[in-house]
Amino acid sequence: MEPNAAKAAREMLDAMKAKGLKPQITSTFRTYEKQVQLFENKVSQLSSKYGSSKTEEEIKAIAAMSVAIPNTSEHQMGLAIDIVGPSGTTSGFEKTAEGKWLAENSWKYGFILRYPDNKTVLTKIIYEPWHFRYVGVENAKAIYESGLCLEEYLYQIVTAQ
Repeated sequence: MEPNAAKAAREMLDAMKAKGLKPQITSTFRTYEKQVQLFENKVSQLSSKYGSSKTEEEIKAIAAMSVAIPNTSEHQMGLAIDIVGPSGTTSGFEKTAEGKWLAENSWKYGFILRYPDNKTVLTKIIYEPWHFRYVGVENAKAIYESGLCLEEYLYQIVTAQ
């Protein structure tokens, strides 16, 4: 991970453990090659599911809603961390103690819930309650308090200038 993000992630995970929580990291930095592999696997999976009912372009667009296109992944930038609870699964993570703690406290360490449930139309990515992106404490606090997603927050900054 990017050094500032890595330091903040360690502090956040230590704080969670001090509260008796058991966070499990499922992903941090990814190489380009790893992102290509993940994206191609998703495209292949969807191709099997949809067969000839969708074009390759449509399938890639659907895949990109859950696996970032290579060179667009926040994991490749070293700014993202995927965290789950002791079960190791993402299903229902937001209802776990770890998921609730992160939703309420990650901003204190400079992380935001990157793909909120009610912002999919703006982010173009499915709800991922396990995916947190480092933006620094000041930005994370502003985003958390405003209820905006990163796209809205950046738009607000750009249009204010």
